[in-house]
Amino acid sequence: MVQSFLAFLNQISATYQLRFILPVAAMIIVAAYYLLNRDSVKEWLGEKRLLFLRGFLLAPLFILAMLSVENYRYTDYYRYDSYLNAYEFYHYYIGTKYAPEVGYSEMYMASLVADSETGMKWKHKSGTITDLAVGKKVSTKKVLADADLYKSRFTPERWEEFKKDIVWFKDRLVTARWGGVLRDKGYNGTPVWTMLVGGLLSNRISTDNDKGMMFLALLDPLLILLTFLLVVWAFGPRTAFLMLVLLGTNYMMKYWHMKGAYLRTDWVMCMVMTVCFLRKKHYALAGAFTGYAVISRIFPAVLLFGIGARFFWLILDYCLMLLRKGYETLKVKKPRKDQQLTVKATIILFMVLLVWGSYAFITAVALPWMGSPERSIRGFFDQLVSGAGGHSPFLQLFTFLSWTLLSVLGALATLRGLWRKEIDRRYFYFFVSFTLVVAVLLGASLLYWKGTDYWAQYSAKIARHNTDISTWRVGFKYIFMADFGADFSFLEKSFTDWQPVVRSAWYMEKHLEWWRIQFLILALTLVACRAVKDYRAYILGFVPLFFLVSPTYYYYIMLLVPFLFFAPRIDHGRYALGLGLMYITGMAGFGFYTLWKQNYATYYWLSALVMAMTLYMLFLAMLETSTALMARKRQLALAGVPSGCEEEAESVISESSDKEPAEPTITEEPLRIVPGLEPKPEIEAEAEPEAEAETEAEADTSNPDTSPSSEPQDDSSDDIPLAPPAE
Repeated sequence: MVQSFLAFLNQISATYQLRFILPVAAMIIVAAYYLLNRDSVKEWLGEKRLLFLRGFLLAPLFILAMLSVENYRYTDYYRYDSYLNAYEFYHYYIGTKYAPEVGYSEMYMASLVADSETGMKWKHKSGTITDLAVGKKVSTKKVLADADLYKSRFTPERWEEFKKDIVWFKDRLVTARWGGVLRDKGYNGTPVWTMLVGGLLSNRISTDNDKGMMFLALLDPLLILLTFLLVVWAFGPRTAFLMLVLLGTNYMMKYWHMKGAYLRTDWVMCMVMTVCFLRKKHYALAGAFTGYAVISRIFPAVLLFGIGARFFWLILDYCLMLLRKGYETLKVKKPRKDQQLTVKATIILFMVLLVWGSYAFITAVALPWMGSPERSIRGFFDQLVSGAGGHSPFLQLFTFLSWTLLSVLGALATLRGLWRKEIDRRYFYFFVSFTLVVAVLLGASLLYWKGTDYWAQYSAKIARHNTDISTWRVGFKYIFMADFGADFSFLEKSFTDWQPVVRSAWYMEKHLEWWRIQFLILALTLVACRAVKDYRAYILGFVPLFFLVSPTYYYYIMLLVPFLFFAPRIDHGRYALGLGLMYITGMAGFGFYTLWKQNYATYYWLSALVMAMTLYMLFLAMLETSTALMARKRQLALAGVPSGCEEEAESVISESSDKEPAEPTITEEPLRIVPGLEPKPEIEAEAEPEAEAETEAEADTSNPDTSPSSEPQDDSSDDIPLAPPAE
């Protein structure tokens, strides 16, 4: 029966264009959920029918998810009569197993020499392969003339094993594919990833072991399955099924690179798992998984900006409370009026100079330095005292020293608050766990590689990789460098002709404009994270990631992270629209490929669609933050908190009882600085639309510092209304 069912699924995949049918069907179901959340529909159906229909919709959604899995499995998996993607597998198996011998620069040369000794199969009309040390092509005749040099890196036993492995891979690649392998861009895993994967897997499972090699090829599907189960646990089956539809049909997550490969998805699955752990308030686990993702691929570190922004606002609230307490203490001593005026005037003058100086510092020092080729420390201080932009060097020094002093004082205040448990420690646990994982793995890699040489090779390789211009990459950078021409008219040209060209020189020529945009995006993201939930703040780290980093398109399997911003709230139209945009982007990629193949236009327009989704997500986060702040202000007003006491009121949670007192009171000890107040019954947010999702109010009972008395109680809703609730 199982075989018959699989054959049936295989027939469907072969007959129908599931990459278009499934996302459209998913959007129809999303629209149905939205309609069921309308007040008029709720009133017309009644509670029982409404619950039945919401549950019933899971059935077709489950079918779509299973068909998406089949589409993911079937589509182009076996075009070379094998599930295993030998092209991708070669780079990550050989790159990890033989890293001590070939490093990051000699893998192709050694492979060509091994090929020549086992019956030359490599063939290409250019007669060249890629010299990974410089990123340019080199004649195969020159490489073969230096064969003894590359063989000298191996012991005789390792060289024989290397030749055997090369034979195994070239036997599984047609001549054209084997010719293309050695002209690619090499292996890019970090030294830590190489240590872990090479030491634990590649060097232990030989190419002689067919079952073992298949096990390595199945690691990515197993990780995806584990991630799916975690999404079910954290967000419910509805969100998990929708995720499978996106993964199984999106152009940028398709078969050419990620499927049948060797652990190409571990980093992104760790990022998705982090979101799940944050939603369930397991901050230490979240930090650890983010640490692995960062040490495996480096660029996911940008995601830390979101959760870091939440910690920043928490610290800022605490520092403002301390300042207000100090000011109130000063008022109790009743200084003379002239002393009060002097203090106020000094503060106002300092703030004016700091704001003015900050603008001058960013425009005349920070932006030019960020855009310079070297970005050395000496270059920074030379720029600081240069008087650039017509601003006084004394003003720049005042600004720099003021912010340095404020940062030191803020750090000391943070340590005080954490030590005295006046600051919620959950972000502290996240970053400590993250730091420990990175430090331990980094230290282990230095011991494993016996120094920093292998890291130096990796840094040089990635630096060169980042300066290359590849039209297969997706990100704001490739929108920034696009040129349609001065006389181009979108209205007069057919869509097929909407093909820009890359002006790589613009990236350096317009570096000030580039960094202005980056600072603006960082500032907007910082503000957007002010009052959103922690897992959503982490997801918002994708916004600066898109603008700062431009990886090759298949790395955008990481769209599964912003997916979790929209999918849990599809009962509300604004989030359903965002999820629909993600599905449309996935389908559009296939259309662009049909028009332009893998040319720049395909990835320019994919970048444009992803940017639209990213900015829309930022806009929704701004709405969430503004709504939460207005609701908090309204709550304080209903509680009768006098003006000027808001910070103290928001920071006080009694340890003696979880019950609210009859009359709101403000006590001095113990203090708890938390992102928000526990909602009162009369202004609670709507109930979670996804019935299966667990309440977020459950604290991590294993952590004494995240008990209900020390941590803000998220309401069970994942839906924040756009306006303050009525009295």
